[in-house]
Amino acid sequence: MNDTEIKSLLDARISRARAKELLIALVKVPSPQTERLEDEPLLKAFITSAIEPRLRSMGFVDIRYDAMGNLIAAYGAGTSNKSLMFIGNAMNQPASTMPNPYDGDVVDGAVYGLPGECVMGKGASEQKANLAAMLHAMETVIASKAAIKGKLIFTCCLSGETGKHDAIKSVVEGAGVRADMAVLGGTGLKVTLGNRGRIDVFVTVKGAPCHSSRPWDGVNAVTGATEAIRLLLAKVKVDKSHPQLGRQSLTVNHIRSFPDSTHTVQERCELTLDRRLLPGDDPNEAFAEIERIAKEVERSCWASRPRPTTRPPPSTRVTSTTSAS
Repeated sequence: MNDTEIKSLLDARISRARAKELLIALVKVPSPQTERLEDEPLLKAFITSAIEPRLRSMGFVDIRYDAMGNLIAAYGAGTSNKSLMFIGNAMNQPASTMPNPYDGDVVDGAVYGLPGECVMGKGASEQKANLAAMLHAMETVIASKAAIKGKLIFTCCLSGETGKHDAIKSVVEGAGVRADMAVLGGTGLKVTLGNRGRIDVFVTVKGAPCHSSRPWDGVNAVTGATEAIRLLLAKVKVDKSHPQLGRQSLTVNHIRSFPDSTHTVQERCELTLDRRLLPGDDPNEAFAEIERIAKEVERSCWASRPRPTTRPPPSTRVTSTTSAS
């Protein structure tokens, strides 16, 4: 069977209705990111209830789980020494304020500036659209009876939102899974050949608590954090760009303060920064720049405080994790 014959065979079986059906079914099974991250039981429940049975029904027999709980499935004769791996992820953003996050409602896409129908639900535009596409592609190929002389590998990882590599590392390094090429869910369901690197930077600004009716008795960590953000966004250099990957960036994507009580000048404020890197950028240098600028808040806030005072200025602590791709 030549390439043209195979394409004709598959085109006759590819179905928009079937892809829609799969997406709705996957959306209806919650798999949110929680404080337990990849250890969240709902993620494993999603894989075992929504993914594994579909693989078995389409003909997969070689299905196993690695030590972390990631699903690994293989199909094909494996005689051609060629292999392809689909990498899916289970975890999606939490429901938060989204109405009917797990109903899989179908709506008119025109409301959102999109053609045709839209499936509404948590994960529909994240991991679950990719999973639906992968599942439909695999079931179509297998049902066509076209001989697969190589090896088709599918893995559904517990990851998806945390930015960590633990899950795929467990599959590749822990379980020893290898393939000539891997396809991951790309932006807009398009295949992408690369992406920017990233460091997650965690900044803690510490002050001194007091009652908010007497703010001069304490040091407000929120005020210090606000100044830290102002300094970082003004001074961190993100002026480079790449013709395919786009621009460097720095984004504040999380902030919270403590103690969680009323009428209290806050003792501690925590920020998370997302710093995107381009090829050639040194993640250690990017972190060092952020750390240096963040610590300027100690001098800046001290200089702007009224005198006299016995309280020290806010202090800052900066740490990071790296995900360079």
